[in-house]
Amino acid sequence: MMDIRDSIGLPIESDEEKISYNSNEINVKNIISYKKEDLQNFVKNQTWETNEEKQEVYRLYQEVKKVEDKEFWIDIQFDIIMMWPGFLGEEYNKTIGYQRSTAENGYRFPEIYQMAEGYAEFFLQQSRDKHEKIKDAIMIRAQKFDLIAIPPSYNVTIINPSEKKNIVSRLRAVDVEEIMDHYERTKGECYYKLKEGKWEFNENYEEIPSLRLEEPQNQWKLLKRGIPIYASYMYNPKRFYGLVKPNPAEFAI
Repeated sequence: MMDIRDSIGLPIESDEEKISYNSNEINVKNIISYKKEDLQNFVKNQTWETNEEKQEVYRLYQEVKKVEDKEFWIDIQFDIIMMWPGFLGEEYNKTIGYQRSTAENGYRFPEIYQMAEGYAEFFLQQSRDKHEKIKDAIMIRAQKFDLIAIPPSYNVTIINPSEKKNIVSRLRAVDVEEIMDHYERTKGECYYKLKEGKWEFNENYEEIPSLRLEEPQNQWKLLKRGIPIYASYMYNPKRFYGLVKPNPAEFAI
């Protein structure tokens, strides 16, 4: 087991199969497993064998918190995503892309991610008037402690192109709903990350810009690299109200 409390901010350990914690100390609302069969409509092509359908790609631990911290986590939740290495046909393992629902002020909810273990590539895309017309496409390489703030107008997919599992933590409003039908219609993002590191256009899109590389936002607003986002939130929850009532100007890339 590996102790990852320095990057998660909670007394949690991980091994190759799961994260571990004391259920009397840590509360987890839901654990959702995403298998290859769940991603079959979100990839370039489904080329895996039938007996691989139940193979787990990633696991989501929702609303994770210390039992004693419960009163501080009302409008915002802390999640943990654990993803294994491997392939979805020609593509590296990835999360399902989705569009986030809209807050009361008319803007889509933003999100904040932090790498807790391993390596990941965050693929962000921003649409124009329709999902198939992409205005901006960004790739962010992230290692342990790196921070990634997702603006309201961008969608995000997390990719694991490494040979080891990765673990990512996330802050978001509890009211966020994930709308996936756009990504199902186009069978994924506007770019596919294929074996051997190749990026390829997704022909189901009408407009695709050049992919640009950006650095993690390691000194974004309230957050600093090296400090777990759970700890940053607990230090001053009110300063994260922008996750509930988003202002796009605060999340510019």
